[in-house]
Formats: sequence, structure tokens, C-alpha cells
Amino acid sequence: MRPVRCTAGLALSFGLALAAIGCGGGEGTPPEAGATARDAEGAPPPGVSAQPPAGAARIEIDRVSEQALEAKIVASGSVEARRLTEVAAEVPGRVEAVLVEVGDRVEAGAPLFRIDAGPYRMALAEARAGLALSRAERANAREEAERLRLLLDRKAASEQRYEQLRTRAAVAHAQVAQMEARVARAEHDLERAEVRAPYAGSVVERRAHEGALAGTSPILVLQETGALEAILNVPEATPVGVRPGHPVRLFAEGLADPIETRVARVSERVDPGTRTYEVRCEVADPSGTIKAGSYVRAEIIAVREVARPVVARAAVVTRDGRTFVLRIEDGVVREVAVRVGIVGDDRVEVLSGLAPGDVVVSGEAARRLPEGTRVRVGEGSATLAVAPAEAAS
Repeated sequence: MRPVRCTAGLALSFGLALAAIGCGGGEGTPPEAGATARDAEGAPPPGVSAQPPAGAARIEIDRVSEQALEAKIVASGSVEARRLTEVAAEVPGRVEAVLVEVGDRVEAGAPLFRIDAGPYRMALAEARAGLALSRAERANAREEAERLRLLLDRKAASEQRYEQLRTRAAVAHAQVAQMEARVARAEHDLERAEVRAPYAGSVVERRAHEGALAGTSPILVLQETGALEAILNVPEATPVGVRPGHPVRLFAEGLADPIETRVARVSERVDPGTRTYEVRCEVADPSGTIKAGSYVRAEIIAVREVARPVVARAAVVTRDGRTFVLRIEDGVVREVAVRVGIVGDDRVEVLSGLAPGDVVVSGEAARRLPEGTRVRVGEGSATLAVAPAEAAS
């Protein structure tokens, strides 16, 4: 329903007209506040003629409808790499060579630095020699046990001696398994003396140089390539909660156009200090302008899942800490307190106080018209029940 602007007659002698009408003035008693807007569109209230007086001031009205509004939630945060790894040596030793520098891009599996492998080569050689010795002892023990078994079959050897040789063969077999594990461990340590990239990324920090003793402290910091995400701090007090899949527009320095993305993950915890919760979304920037640590501002478009009553923004008045509208009930203007939710460009979501179909005063008249004023509701607008000229006289 298209609203109609007030005519010049309202602005010219508005004050006089309202003074003459008064709050609930005129002939007859105003109908009760429970009357519906549909009644106002039918017969005029008592004491008011079916046709408005000539020259009566026209005022804007709006009918409450149902709609699922979009909330534009503003948040800020920073861009971070999805994976940031502090790479340390897997085995202790002296750093022999660092093969990359800060800013270098590496592929998954590329060598990053080497630990002096000399001690690990010697440990492997020693383990392999021990394995060979254990295998020889196992073979000897098996042969002796087998020879004694043949003698035992001919009653030429004792049962006790045979059991001793069987036990010795079992111990030799276990020692072989032990030495095989030791060799595998030595081979693993030698292989880990050269540290490789766990994924494709770029080197963002170097913390040690050749000659340093490698322990648990990181040598390099590796950041995953091309996998950036924005970490946004969303205020707890928003009209609509942010959900995965909601559209997001990211604004960053150096980019003329915003980056279009969607919410990927939402934290279930509100920070008690900032009263915000964390929202993450992917950042796709082929230009490479955005880097980890960059500041971003975001607009999250959160859509109400169910339709709720909405009214023209120009019909909602906030004054002295109160939010209200002027609802027309049986041709009489009544002030109704409302609680609003999403505020759009031209429509406002009403959480309580109004129902679909209610007719309210809109525009400038919503801020100036006193409660109790009688009006005549027409198509797309309403008129004062008394013409300004009559009110003045």
C-alpha cells in the first residue's frame, strides 16, 4: 500500500487543528482500544461524517505486514592462515644447514633444514651389526636344538638338555626381533635428521641458524599457502544470531571491491570480557593483497528464519527512552509501545506490540500527532476528522 505525503494544510495550521480536536475530543465517546484497523476502514466513528471535510489535512499511514527481514551485522577482525606451524627438529642434534629463508614458498615434502646426521649414521651401523649377530646366534641355537632332538629320539640325549636348548633358541629369536626394532628406530632417526615441510606453504619466520643445538624449540615457522580465513568478532547483542552459510562481505585495505564469502564456522562460546563470539569465513584473494594478520571489516547478512510483523521505519518513534507507534483504532490514534528487532532501510521488525493488519500513522505525523486524535482512514492515507480551517475557527 503506497503511503501518501501530508499536504501543505497540515504544515500550515497543524497546531491549531490539534488544539481544536484535543486528545479524544469531539462529539461522542471514542471506541475501545481493542477495535481493529479493519473496523476503521468501514463506518466512521461516532460524530464523524462519512466524507472528510473539505481541506482536511492528509497524513501518511502504513499497514503492518509479515516479512523475514535481513539484518546487516557489522563486525571486525583479522585474517589468519588456516594452518600455522612451528617446525622443530624431530631428533636432537646440531643444526647443519637451513635450506630456506623467510618468504620462500615450499611444496609439501620439501626439505627445510638438516640436523647433523653423523651420530645417527653410526647408531644405525651399530644397530645393524647387532642385528646380524642376533640372527647368527638364533640360527646356531636352532641347529643345536634340532640336533639334540634327533638324539633324543634315539634315547641318546636327556630331555632336560633338549628343553634348555629350546629355551635358548626362543631367547635368540626374541633378541633378533629386538634388534630389528632397534635398526628400524635408527633408520627413522636418520631419516628425520632432514626435516621436511608437512604441507605446501611459505616460510614466515626463522628462529635458528647453522650451528645451533636443536631441541624442542622451533627452527622455522611455516604458513599454509593460499588458505586464509577471516576471524571476526561478532557482538553478542545482535537481532539475529549468525549461522554457517550466511553471506559475508569483507572490506580490506588495498582492495577496491569487497570479498564475497560465507560464514564457515561459528564458535559456541561468548568471550565474557568483550561480549563477542568468534565467526570464521574463508578468504579468497587471487591478487595476494591480503596477508595473514591483515585487518578486515565485515558485513554479515543474517536472515530471519521465520516471517515476523514489520512496519514502516517512519512509523516508529523513540522518545524519552520509549519506543512506540501510533495505531489507529476505530478512527482514533492510540499510542502503542513496541519492541523492535531488525531495523532495515525502510522497514522495521516488530517483536511485540503489533499484529499483521494493524494500521499505524507514519511519516512526520507519527512524531507530532497527539494520542486521541480522530482520523478517517482512506486508501493509502488518512485525513484528520476536522479540517484545519474548522479547527482554527
